[in-house]
Amino acid sequence: MILYDSLGPNPATVRLFIAETQHSFGIKVHPVDIMSLENRQEDYVNTVNSRGEVPALRLANGHIITEITAICEYLDEVSEKEGSLIGTTAEERAETRMWVRRVFLEICNPMTESLRNTEEFNAFYQGHRKLIEGISEPLKELALKGMERLNGELEGKTFIAGSRITLADILLFAFMGTLNQVIPWVLDTGFNNINKWYKSMEQRESAKYLNTAYLKDQIL
Repeated sequence: MILYDSLGPNPATVRLFIAETQHSFGIKVHPVDIMSLENRQEDYVNTVNSRGEVPALRLANGHIITEITAICEYLDEVSEKEGSLIGTTAEERAETRMWVRRVFLEICNPMTESLRNTEEFNAFYQGHRKLIEGISEPLKELALKGMERLNGELEGKTFIAGSRITLADILLFAFMGTLNQVIPWVLDTGFNNINKWYKSMEQRESAKYLNTAYLKDQIL
């Protein structure tokens, strides 16, 4: 298999997920230079991902899977390790997917879009995204509202879903851990339970994969 990898929260989510499975998939990492918009060029769009996004996973049979939740769920299913980061029962899987959706819609997406809808990033995308003027600050407020709600729901918990680490934890950690480099307020909210949770995630062995990118021929 080949993982088309790059900078940013989405590729980081998949790398962290792979690390947390503690299973060697033999995936060859192919770095994609998003800073030069390599992912928007015809070769990538026509042969890897028609939407020009990373990451993407090319399977041994040539089929390509995109979208981080789809990639992670596929890897979870084919992993030979015991346990699951999605869930081993129908109830656990439903609970994980519930939290993944909440975390993404209420925090990760507005957080990311607040950055994308700035003049600086609009210039970077060179017309590949449409700037919605005046929406950056309201999106920030939405993300902070989502974090405030989650902060209360984390009371007495080790992980977002309770006592087990799931894709929801990995997703939020990947977004916070990468976006804080360009959105300083991400790690400066004062939400005590989220801060405690984030520090515990930083201590995990998988955290070293947070900013791992552009390592040619790396095998995961």
